[in-house]
Amino acid sequence: MQPSQLQLSEFVYLGIKITTREPAENEDVSLPFDFDGVQINEGVELTILDENKDDPRQFSLKFRIALENEKGKLAPYDLDIEVAGVFSIISNMPVENREDFVKVNGCAVLYGAIRDQVLTLTSRSARGSLMLPTVNFLDYLRNEKESVAK
Repeated sequence: MQPSQLQLSEFVYLGIKITTREPAENEDVSLPFDFDGVQINEGVELTILDENKDDPRQFSLKFRIALENEKGKLAPYDLDIEVAGVFSIISNMPVENREDFVKVNGCAVLYGAIRDQVLTLTSRSARGSLMLPTVNFLDYLRNEKESVAK
């Protein structure tokens, strides 16, 4: 096993809100919950922490996800969770690739922390354990680049 080029030095939860939602009259309440059709909102904010902006190696990444249950299939819980992490690049990765690398891989790391926290907190909740789906963030990065190009 080799160390990743991206190292997480610390992370904190900035906010955790999980609320049980009463099931609709004809809603399937079987477990495990199937996320197909559920709208998951996300937000990402990346900040360079290095004073040397020409060769940045340290970044702050805030990541937020929310299940608001306003559109699409309804999840058993409304949730809004934000976490922030401090990441360092420990390789000689080209400078122009670093921000994208931190966004994609940092979001995956922070999402894993959120996913575990949601499972832990809902395991003793009224609608039962909720495990967020496994995701990747390559599409997020591609969509972000497409919206900038427009």
